[in-house]
Amino acid sequence: SQYWRLYWQMQTLPTDDAVIAWGDQALSELNTQLWSSSNGFLNAMYYRIYFQVAMANVLLRETSNSKLDARGVPAGVRTEIATYRAEARFLRALSYYHGLDLFGNIPLVDENTTVSEPPAQATRAQIYAFIVSELTAIRNDLPAIGAAEYGRVDQGSVAMLLAKVYMNAGVYTGTTRYTE
Repeated sequence: SQYWRLYWQMQTLPTDDAVIAWGDQALSELNTQLWSSSNGFLNAMYYRIYFQVAMANVLLRETSNSKLDARGVPAGVRTEIATYRAEARFLRALSYYHGLDLFGNIPLVDENTTVSEPPAQATRAQIYAFIVSELTAIRNDLPAIGAAEYGRVDQGSVAMLLAKVYMNAGVYTGTTRYTE
């Protein structure tokens, strides 16, 4: 299932904004706010979030300075790769925002996490801090607002996501961050 379709379903179907009345599995549970942890759409959204996190982590692992050195990647290409890395970190932060907002306490994995055992569940405050840290770190590695190709991440994307995270900081951390 598509990430954005699932996200739309999670955000919209439990409200009065829309109803999908055909007989897809578990849609009526979302329409009537009677879902449980066994809801197929809810599970699919959770897995899609972590699939996107995993893909971002793979890109970040495979484009580390040591890997680029070992592969003899020239400086001109490295500049472009730096932008791709910032975009991947943005997409990972966006996925973590969706996970934080939809599920609360979730596992936190990055490109340095090993897969020898399942990761521990992080608190909302830890996920919030990770998202803010990532977005703050990558802002200047992205094109200025409006300077990126259509559909690509720019500094405006970072500002939008930071605004969403700060607006909900009181829920995630217990401390409001409206001035930020």
